[in-house]
This record gives sequence, structure tokens and C-alpha cells, in this order.
Amino acid sequence: MSTCDRVEELEGPYGPFAIGERAIQRLWAAGEVTGPMATVSGRTVEVLAPGDWNRGAGPDFLGAELRLDERRVRGDVEIHLRSSDWQAHQHDRDPNFSGVVLHAVLLPGTKDVTTASGHQPETVVLLPYLPRDLEDLAEEDALLELRGRAGEVASKVQAAEGVLLPGLRRRALERFRRKAKHAKARAKAIGWDAACHELVVESLGHGGNRAAMSELARAHSPEEMVLLGLDALYMEKCGRWRLRGLRPAGHPYRRLAQYLELNRRQPTWREQVRLWGADLGHAVLTSHRRRLHDGILGCVFPDGRADTLCINALLPLLHASGQDCERAWSDWPPGNHPEDIDQARRLLGLAGSSRNFEVQGILDVIRRSVPTTPLA
Repeated sequence: MSTCDRVEELEGPYGPFAIGERAIQRLWAAGEVTGPMATVSGRTVEVLAPGDWNRGAGPDFLGAELRLDERRVRGDVEIHLRSSDWQAHQHDRDPNFSGVVLHAVLLPGTKDVTTASGHQPETVVLLPYLPRDLEDLAEEDALLELRGRAGEVASKVQAAEGVLLPGLRRRALERFRRKAKHAKARAKAIGWDAACHELVVESLGHGGNRAAMSELARAHSPEEMVLLGLDALYMEKCGRWRLRGLRPAGHPYRRLAQYLELNRRQPTWREQVRLWGADLGHAVLTSHRRRLHDGILGCVFPDGRADTLCINALLPLLHASGQDCERAWSDWPPGNHPEDIDQARRLLGLAGSSRNFEVQGILDVIRRSVPTTPLA
């Protein structure tokens, strides 16, 4: 494994985020990258077994089992963000890398690489084949790395923002405006109702299941989803669901069941959301929130999940359609978020109930952070 903490800052739909090699390694180690994938040379590669994650010197994964075209091969796999990292890390001179059969890189832009023994491993660009949204993956990796380290999160925030609350609010509003811009483009392309349907279903894709949820929403209208039924919808993405580490409340089967129940109880919920949004600017936030949760969304979702849907989907979409939702989004309860964020918030001296802009601002610092733990 390289000793280099390679990190790229990429531009996502909701703003810049930092991603390191470790995030891609975790995905590979979990067996989530399987293929089939096209290599740069035009061959087809499938991952039968990811190999053993090597945390010492040498390639990232040892003894992986792959299928190259119709031939089964066993060897090592090296993962990089860019193809040029192979030479930059001098793997072409290191005999430890002579057994590499696959060079897997995240981003496009490749050239042939050679081991010290003169062998040329196959190269594959992983980005088109990742089963999960790259920004979600980067955020999850950053949060995993900082789990149980609320003090370090607080220190990162203090280092990033000298004047705490205005800085967090600025970060949060930048993200909200990008969300609203993304929602506006979606609504312009497919219409407000369809965009509302898609964004809500995507937001229900907890724990790496956003892509599969998004595909279902794009393939079926709410009415079609109700007619198809829960089992048929769930089985349509069989093999795509990421279930490892999910609590029962986050299971995609349960999330789909809740969405179908919403559409059975409140078939006009999207129209009601638009009317609700028109009153938002002059309404008392606490009572208006309850009207949304209990009346329009029919008590289908727990409060934390309903708040998350509002933050990620409904308020950005309403803002994109001409309603001024910045104040409501900033002061809204923050929905579901890691406990470490609350602990960091307390260490930063933020008292009282959490507001969304505080949590979103802290998350933005984490998203852009360079990992502090070396890749070894």
C-alpha cells in the first residue's frame, strides 16, 4: 500500500468535497465493486473476490480473484485516484508490485503502467462502475475516520472558521443554494411533481442505497410504484442494495414501504407540499413543521427522517420554484445525523437545540477535510 495520503478535491452537485484513496479501498474491500467492467485495453474484468486488504508495504489488495474475459486469474490489485500515481509512487521500480494484475483508478485519464518485472497490468477506470454516489462515499469515509473523535471534529471546525456561527451559516447556505440549483435543473427537465418524487425517493436511500432508489424513482411514477407493490419494487434492485451495517430503520425495504404508504394515504401530497411552501415565509416554523409531518406526510416517517427529507429535497425544491426558504432551511431541525456531530457541537460551545445550519456547516468542514490518518 502506498504511503501517500492521496486526496482529490472534486466538485459535486452540492459543492466541493475531498475524497481519498482509502474511501475507494473500503468500497473494494467490502466487495461492492464487482463489474463487469471494461479495461483500458478493451478486455472485460469481473471481481470474483477482492483479495486481502494489505495495510503494509506492497499492493493494496493481495490475492484477488478476477475474471479477465473468460480466463480466471489470481493476483494483486493496486488502487489509485489517478493513473499517474503509479509512477509517482515508483511502483514501476518496486518488486513488491510485480504481482499486480489490475491497476484500478478512480478518475479518467490513463496510460499503460509497467511493473519492475516488465509486466503490464490491466487498467480499469472505476468511476463509471461505482455502485454508490461518490460524494456520499466521501462523506461516509470522512465520518467513519472521525467516529469517536468529536474533539478532532471540533478542532477542525475551529481551525476552519475563526468566527464560528457566521462561518457555519455561510458554509451551510452555500450548500443549500447548490441544492436548490440542482433541484431547479431537475424540475426544469422533468417537471416539479416528478422532481419532487425523485428527490424524496433518492433521499430515502440511506447508507449507500441512493443510486438504486434513484433508478426506481426514475423508472416508475408514484402511481406505478403503488401498483407494482413493495416486493416487486424491492426485487427489481435485488443485488444492488447495500445492507451491511444498516439498522432496521434504514433498510431499503422499510424505506420503500414508508414511501408507498405515503402515496396510499396522501396521493396528492406533492400538490399539498407546494401549497404548504407558499405559506412558509410568514408561518411559525414549529407549527408549520408539524403541519407538514402530521398532515401532509401523514405521520408516515419518524420526525428525524421527515426532517431529513425536508432538508434534502422539499425545501431546496420549493426554493427553486420561487419560495424564499433560506431562513427555514437554516433554522430547521437537522434531521438524522451522526452523534459525533452533536458532541462536536457541544465542544464548540453551541447550546440549545441543534439548528440545521450548524450541523450542515460542520459537515461541510468534514467533507472538505484531508484525512488525518495515514494510509500506512
